[in-house]
This record gives sequence, structure tokens and C-alpha cells, in this order.
Amino acid sequence: MRGVIGFRRALAHGIVAVSAIAAWSNAASAETVLRIKMIGDLQQIDPIWTSSYAVRDTAYLVYDTLFSTDANYQIKPQMVDTYSVSEDGRTYSFTLRDGLKWHDGPPVTSTDCIASLERWMAKDSLGSVLKSHLDRFERVDDKTFRLILKKPWNLTLSALGKISSFVPFMMPERLAKTAPDKANTEVIGSGPYMMKRDEWVPGSKMVFVKFKDYKPRAEPPSMMAGGKIAGVDRIERIQIPDDLSGVNAMIAGEIDYIERVPPDLLQLIEKNPNIAVGTRGSLGNGTQIVLNHLQPPFDNVRVRQAVQLAINQQEVLAGHFGDRKELYMVCPTLLYCGGPYGNNINTDRIANNSSAKAKALLKEAGYDGTPIVVIHPTENKWQNDVLTVVVEQLRRAGFTVDDRPTDTATMWTWRQNKGRTNAGGWHIFNAGWGGIDMMNPATNVFMTGACEKAYFGWHCDQEMQQLHAAFLVSDSEDERKEIAKKLQARAADIVPFVNGGQNQHMAAWRKNVSGLIDAPIPVLWNITKK
Repeated sequence: MRGVIGFRRALAHGIVAVSAIAAWSNAASAETVLRIKMIGDLQQIDPIWTSSYAVRDTAYLVYDTLFSTDANYQIKPQMVDTYSVSEDGRTYSFTLRDGLKWHDGPPVTSTDCIASLERWMAKDSLGSVLKSHLDRFERVDDKTFRLILKKPWNLTLSALGKISSFVPFMMPERLAKTAPDKANTEVIGSGPYMMKRDEWVPGSKMVFVKFKDYKPRAEPPSMMAGGKIAGVDRIERIQIPDDLSGVNAMIAGEIDYIERVPPDLLQLIEKNPNIAVGTRGSLGNGTQIVLNHLQPPFDNVRVRQAVQLAINQQEVLAGHFGDRKELYMVCPTLLYCGGPYGNNINTDRIANNSSAKAKALLKEAGYDGTPIVVIHPTENKWQNDVLTVVVEQLRRAGFTVDDRPTDTATMWTWRQNKGRTNAGGWHIFNAGWGGIDMMNPATNVFMTGACEKAYFGWHCDQEMQQLHAAFLVSDSEDERKEIAKKLQARAADIVPFVNGGQNQHMAAWRKNVSGLIDAPIPVLWNITKK
């Protein structure tokens, strides 16, 4: 994104240094504490129960994965030591690395991994496709198991190595047996850090400590792959709802890392000699205004299309980023500008919005003034700013809006409600899926048409289901690009979400913190603090 100061630029100036594994052997001889301010107040940390990025990011400290994705977007083994694929492409054999342990002591076994994959497949869109291809799992011994397909599927390893929600994190069998729609209350993983439940104060602080029995891979870290070194002994996730207080805490040395600094506060720290700023990965994030297809009036496609006409991306983006135009861009595609499948097919209503046209379409659709319930988190400045503008745009276009202030943690629970608004339901909420997810129909949750199995809003369309399935089994990149155009065209008509544009959020960290990795996800391993 033009003008954005990214981690790669920071690397060139020596702000961020990712060292080889050997350099970390004596990284934390005395207890070191990294204090971080992240987005949202976590009420739980089960990354299979929710697609929340805040839960995903925190879960990466605790849980590990069989495979992951490196800086070249190649799938690499993580918990897996060796693997093989049969000549017919149906049987994948995996052997786990030596020394993998759960935080409560027992070794990680193939039985644990099979149960974890089964739970993940029941929740994740790409996992569900893998499940449809799956013949069976076979346990060979405690460290080796097989994944046997009915027929070859070329995205098998890509599914196992996906890095964003839902991530196929491994859990002990007893936790992996929990129903996917029920959150685990116990947090036991095999990753570089353990959660200290006895120090968890919801709304205040969540604590993680180094897992001394964790054995990292020997390779240097590369995005989400390679060696995960616990470079500090303790990580404290501090909940500071007020952004100004968070920035002041960083200036005072009380906070070491802030995931997202609002644009209007950047000037307070950009010239501070003790603080560095940069973006989190080069792909950035999108803004999605998610519509609930189950509830009137959004069960009427023309009313959903009226929302497309009502939303002006420039106004939405400027409402948060102000004059920091280098941090955002207007984008009509639903498959992410700058991605390999982004295209502008059927984007007229998105690119040429008009309140007058929206009003005319509402009248044509027979909209009766039903109040549109907007879930509006106010403690998250980005969501608050975005939805404040969206609410005004909807009213300008003729919608009656019931603007419901809440907090982010409540939103994560509220959006699961499929009921009518008089029974706790909703019409609109704001999501912020990143480019890493949105740019590919295989991981873009709004491209499935999967009805009750679809992402919140539950868009349902047989044509999208067929196109999505065709994309996933295609071995031709040219064919995939053609399918992506058809998916874009159909999704723009169905309106699973309205695109609110693309952006980069600026992170900040004190310069006595080093080892930050350039990734589309906040990576908190490999960090050291002087």
C-alpha cells in the first residue's frame, strides 16, 4: 500500500532485527516481562470456538500447529518432523517431532492431533472441505498417524498450514473432544508459552509464562514458521480500553508494545526517540460491514444491495484515518485489492454509491422502516469510528437504525445469535478480516455461500457453493482466476458483506524491544527486551 511504513522498511533501518536461533540461547537469564496492549478484552481463549483475531493472536502463544506458512508463503512442517505423500496422492503420513509436550506434562500424541483436526474440520470452511475429501485417519503409533483421502486434494497441506482463523491448533484429546460450538474453559497447549489462569483478571490482565519444556524447531523464524523462541520469560496482556491512556503508558515505559495506534495519536509517539512504529505485515486489513441474511429486511436481496449503495468507502476510511491517506485505500473488489484474485467484476453499486439510489432501491424493495440493529463496539476506536460513519450513511439512505453501543467481547458473543432482534439478534456488525484471508477464495469466509455453515450473517447461495467447490479442486491457476471472477460477480449480487475499504494499522513498540517478525499476525515469540 503506497506510502505505508512497513516492517520491511524498519528492518532496513535496523529497528527490527530477527536473529538466528543461536543468538537466543541466553536471551532471558533474568526474568524479563513484555507488557502488551492488544485489541479487545478476552473472555476466553478457545480459537476453534471463535474466529476472533484477538483470540487467534493470543492462542498462537499457547498452541502449536502441525504445519505453518513461512515468509515466502510456503507450507512448512511445524510440530511434524517428517511426512510423506503416497504416489496416488491419497495418503499423507505424519511423524511428530521428538520432545513435544503438553503444558500439563504428558507428551503430544497422534491421538491428540487426530482429535484436534476433527474438531477444527467441523468449524473451519477449508477444514470442512478437507473433511469432505477425508476417508479416515489412522493412528500408527504415539508419534505417527495417517490422513487418508477418498481422492487426491492438492490443498491438503495448505489447509493444515493455514495461519488465520480458524487455525488448526493442536490440543490434548480431552479438550479436542469438546463440541466445536462450545468454548473450552481449560487452556492447555504445547506452544512456547503457558497461560497463567491463576493470574487472569478479565477486563484487566492476562498472563503467559515461558514453557521451559518447549523444544523449538532448529530453523530460523520465518513469518509463522521456523523456530519459536520464548525470548522473554513473561508476557502480560494489559487491558487498557482508552487508547490515549495506552499511548501515555507506552511513553512512560509501562507498556512495551501496542498492536494498533489510532491515527490521531500517532503524532504523540512518532518523534519519540524511544519508540518505533510500523505496520503489521504488508497485506494490511479490510473493513467488512457484515449483513445478517436471516433477518428481515436483509432477507431481501434488494435491501442488502441498497446498503451497498449507501456505503461510501472514502467517508468510512476518512472517519478513522483522517488525513493519514497513506494508511488506507478505496477498493471495490470483495477479493482484496493487490491479491492474486482481486477483480472489479460487478462492482458498480460498490464503486458508485449514492444515497439517492439507495433510497430508490429501498422503496422498490418495499422496505417498511424496520429498525436495523447495529452491534457497535465503542471501546475499539477503529470499530467505533467506522460504525459511527456507517450508521449516519444508512440513515441518510433512508434506513431506520437502532445503534446499539457495546464492547468488543460482547460483540464476539452477540454475533452468534441467529434469533430475531426482539430475541437478542442483530442486522449489522463490523469485521476486519486481513488480506491474508480475504485475497483467496479458499480462505475468504464470505465466498462459500454455505448457509448455516457460513460465516456470521449466514449467506446462502447454491451457485456460490458450486463455484467455491470448483475453485478448491482446480489444479489450474488460470481456471482458478476465472472462477474467482464468477465468485466476485455472484457475491457482489448476494451481498454477504459490504466492502468498507482497505487499510494499514500502525503498531508501536519501545526500542528496547527487538526481534519482531514481519507477519500479517502479531508474532510474540522471538522477541527480546533489554
